[in-house]
Amino acid sequence: MTHPITIDSAGGEYMEAVLVIAWAVKPGDPVKAGDLVVTVETAKAATEIEADRDGWLAEIFFAEGQEAPVGAVLGTIADEKPMAGEPASLAPAIAAAAAAKPREPVADEAPTSDRQPGSRAIASPLARRLAAAAGLDLAAISGSGPRGRIKKRDIDARLAALANEDEGMVQQTPAAAQTPSVAAPALARQAVPVVLIHGFGADRSVWRQVVPLLGPGIETISLDLPGHGTEAARTASTIEEIAFLLSDRLEAMGVGNVHLVGHSLGGAAALALVRLGRLAVRSVTLLAPAGLGPEINAGFLAGLARATTVQALERWLAVMVGAPSALPGGFAQAALRQMEKTGNRDALTAMAESLFSDGTQGFDLATALAELDVPARLIWGKLDRIIPVAHAARVPGFAAVHLLDGIGHVPQIEAPALTARLISETVRSAG
Repeated sequence: MTHPITIDSAGGEYMEAVLVIAWAVKPGDPVKAGDLVVTVETAKAATEIEADRDGWLAEIFFAEGQEAPVGAVLGTIADEKPMAGEPASLAPAIAAAAAAKPREPVADEAPTSDRQPGSRAIASPLARRLAAAAGLDLAAISGSGPRGRIKKRDIDARLAALANEDEGMVQQTPAAAQTPSVAAPALARQAVPVVLIHGFGADRSVWRQVVPLLGPGIETISLDLPGHGTEAARTASTIEEIAFLLSDRLEAMGVGNVHLVGHSLGGAAALALVRLGRLAVRSVTLLAPAGLGPEINAGFLAGLARATTVQALERWLAVMVGAPSALPGGFAQAALRQMEKTGNRDALTAMAESLFSDGTQGFDLATALAELDVPARLIWGKLDRIIPVAHAARVPGFAAVHLLDGIGHVPQIEAPALTARLISETVRSAG
């Protein structure tokens, strides 16, 4: 028997379709209840869909990069393991995608829109990304989808129209080649995504409580560090290598302007990304970042990578928080299951040894922080037992610093609402 994998809504927002970003498992792979199966993107953020039962991924109906109507079956989970040698085909995805694809408008058919003047533009995730990359104002584009929803075809049509205008002007007045023949379109109102980077031993799911609280108009991209989560097969031995790999992935996604949010090792990665200079960074929010001092709890790092039982992992995870009750129920079991699934124990051990040799942070990013010329904010728990809160004394005066009472090393888990509020304030302050 098979069971459907679907998404009906995300945070109550209106959605006509979602974009399939990444499948965490392949057809034929075993899954357990609570495992991440597929990540989709809505108009606001990435949403992770977990398995609701133990079983095996049987079929995928929508491949990565395809849009799926809300309520459609993205794939199925089978109660029994597929027979050996039986191909787990993606062929149904072609038919499903074709059936779901709306009729393309004919050349002389103008898109219609039910959107009222001054209202927020409704657009598919892919359309928003394409518009941001091209610098198009969504408010000036008429959508051809239901309720005036802007689709990829509407962005393509707008770009084609601008290109035709440009070509026509150049043909009429050759001298115009010396000056812009088409006025540059206005920037999208919220075209710059918030890129979230987790810490050592975690994965992108650590932001699950924060993302829905960031408020409307803030789009997010949660990345896995090398050696972690979906990037378990890619390892890195230096903070510079981590920055290059993250930059390459964002470039492949067509993202060049970002607000950076990083926790612990992810905070150091965020500062290394700024120093690398391949991205246009609009703001930086750091949660208990590495890279501002030599001290670090090496025992925690080693214990986290070595733990093979739920009981052992629970003891080490308790070190992260100000109060053990802050950890969600079953957190250790889910974390251990994910570690076993990705098989990244050796990768974590190697990264800990190379990045934090002899129990010391082997990189100094205080200068990178001091040279920031964008809004910056640091959030640190006063009860942090992983990276000393005393490192906050090295933060330059232009950066806002929030020292949280009763909070340990993971504010995004211990105080998600406050963390989301402070991230949102940083993003808004960038204009």
